Amino acid sequence: MVKALLSYQPFGKTLLALEHSLQVDDPVIFGLELVQKKGELDIHQTFTAKHPDELSAFIKTTPQISLVITNDHVLFKEVPHFNTDAEIVAESFPNLNLNDFYYQILRTADKSFIAVCRKQYVETLVETYQKATIKITNIALGGLKMAALAGYAEGEQLHSYNTEVSFNNGEVIKITPQNDTTRQQYSIEGLTFPSTHTLPLAVALDNILKPDNISGNIEERNTELQKNYKESQFFKSTLQIGIGFLLLALLINFFIFNAKYKKWQGLQEELQVYTTQKEHITRKQADVHAKESLVQSILTTGFSKSSYYIDTIVQEQPSTVLLTSLAYQPLAKPIRKNKAIDLMKGVLSITGVSTDKADFTAWLRTMEGFLFVDAVTITQYGLDKKNTTGFELILNIKSDGTAN
Repeated sequence: MVKALLSYQPFGKTLLALEHSLQVDDPVIFGLELVQKKGELDIHQTFTAKHPDELSAFIKTTPQISLVITNDHVLFKEVPHFNTDAEIVAESFPNLNLNDFYYQILRTADKSFIAVCRKQYVETLVETYQKATIKITNIALGGLKMAALAGYAEGEQLHSYNTEVSFNNGEVIKITPQNDTTRQQYSIEGLTFPSTHTLPLAVALDNILKPDNISGNIEERNTELQKNYKESQFFKSTLQIGIGFLLLALLINFFIFNAKYKKWQGLQEELQVYTTQKEHITRKQADVHAKESLVQSILTTGFSKSSYYIDTIVQEQPSTVLLTSLAYQPLAKPIRKNKAIDLMKGVLSITGVSTDKADFTAWLRTMEGFLFVDAVTITQYGLDKKNTTGFELILNIKSDGTAN
């Protein structure tokens, strides 16, 4: 896809648009799903359904879903006027009660296109989709969002299911309703799709590009839908984490109980052979004391230098970097019973997240210039779902511990 889309990071890397229209006298739904793969957008699937209840066969995840309404409940007009929204509405539909209607306006250089629909119908339709477990996060009216394709159809006409749109100089110059449902095949920037799904594609791209040439009171409702969607996703994630934590706690409790029970059985057996076990316990205590002495020795020799290293690194840490751990001479292997403690000597491990690549890079260069640092190695670096970058660094400390 074009450069303007390469940086797109949709929630879950999936975006889905639905057109709710009319086929003869029955509803028809045209759907298109965009996914991000290897730095570009691809059409994952296009589909057609008769009712929202049928969409579960096509929608397997919970992406953000945009709905555009193009049936006979939407009224459309074109006016040679491009002042305020209120003036355009008044000129197009005199005496229209905005408490009862949603409207959406597309402005061009010399005219405006307006589409209106009753709020009651829109809310009923959104509720119908919600009952079918389809969470709508954005609503559009008519074919106005075909304007998102203006940059790819210079001097041409594009057809959607029931609309013909003409373009010139990167703008929409005419939107004409049509009854001819003859399918055409389009290919734009490597995306191939039938004309019946042109408008869903345009709606999806509009949500990515977010142009400022479309306005209307329906945007307040879209903001509310977005908020509800994010809250529901947060609640769902929290619930899943809570259930997972509960199961983990039960599992840990089981293992602890099992371990305690076995220990109790062992103690019962030890009572019968106390004399032999006493010698064994004495040897174990000697091993523990030896290990404690080793750990104490390591801590005593390492604290003065490690405090200096950590203090120096933290002083240079930018505000866009958040550390989650900073360990001097971390464990090379997990501590095991009857095994020597193995430390990564001369190593400082740092993990955290960054929200600014430039600050992170500058911080790395600063640490590489520390006199006590021999080398800085990035062992992990990658984006997560919150648009932050997780990282893990290994700093090799010079053997002589130079710090001056």
